[in-house]
Amino acid sequence: MKSHIDSRYIDASRYGRQNGQNDIAKEAQRRMDNLKMRKAKKRRRRHLIKLFFKSAIMLTLLLFAGVFLCKIVYKISLDIDRNKIDNIQYENGKSQEQDSNEVMQLEVGKPLVREGNELINRLKSLSNEYPDFMKIYNNRDAYPEELIASLCNNPEMIDFVKGYLTSDGTVTGDINENEVSKDYPLFLQWDKRWGYAPYGDNNIALSGCAPTCLSMVITELTKNAEASPDVVADYAMTNGYYISGTGTKWSLMTEGSEHYGIQGRELNLSKNSIFSELEEGNPIICSLRPGDFTTAGHFIVLVGVRNGKIRVNDPNCKERSSKLWDYDTLEYQIKNLWVFTKPS
Repeated sequence: MKSHIDSRYIDASRYGRQNGQNDIAKEAQRRMDNLKMRKAKKRRRRHLIKLFFKSAIMLTLLLFAGVFLCKIVYKISLDIDRNKIDNIQYENGKSQEQDSNEVMQLEVGKPLVREGNELINRLKSLSNEYPDFMKIYNNRDAYPEELIASLCNNPEMIDFVKGYLTSDGTVTGDINENEVSKDYPLFLQWDKRWGYAPYGDNNIALSGCAPTCLSMVITELTKNAEASPDVVADYAMTNGYYISGTGTKWSLMTEGSEHYGIQGRELNLSKNSIFSELEEGNPIICSLRPGDFTTAGHFIVLVGVRNGKIRVNDPNCKERSSKLWDYDTLEYQIKNLWVFTKPS
């Protein structure tokens, strides 16, 4: 439908032609043509405006979609990279944290008694070499001196010590299926799963070598995943196998072991006896005097023989557990020993 102005111009143009007034007809036609041009311009302008807004909306949506897609691609690539790293670490048999500990294991040697400035200087030396130790050194007064002394003798404990101040002493994990399936799994008394838990006058990390050793023996002989170091430590405490100021009673190895379905008996200290029992697959727990493993007293597990040397599970050190030991080196350090078997 044409507008009122269009009708007026059309009527004027028709009137001029019919009455011979060409000027009126031409003028009416010119104005009508101008009006059409203006209307066409308005329509084009409106179309361009609509097109602009549509384009802007589409670009905005595309931008958001692009950002979202980039995030997805970045996350996928990051996961792929992480998986590659994990696979490489798995193939090498160690994690990044283990890599750090492997480096620090190079510092593990014969334990020394350090006190006062000597202890502080050792901790400072470690903090200069390994950044993880700096926080411990800067807050050294917040930690028990015995814990600092243990760390200085065994830098493998760094992750345990880093978590000491925030721990509430609870047990956070159990023995896993992979550990149960292994031959003679190595349990560390300062494992963060149970190391903060109390035992005797201290915690399992510092005082629980005996129950940790017995836990390893029970797990190997019975495949009982419930006999974790903290469980054995609780049993020892509840049943009077810990003497305050002294440590774990030796009777835990004989009387206490029966509670977990194994038999422990004292063994004569001789090379033939030890090698014979180990070759039969019977683990041996040793109580030690100061030497290569301790500055005071300690328990370790003898788990086998290889190339004429003895395999050891030291609940306080991975590095010492990875070595093979000569009988002559161990003999003078052993105070007492017990061999363990399943009841026939």
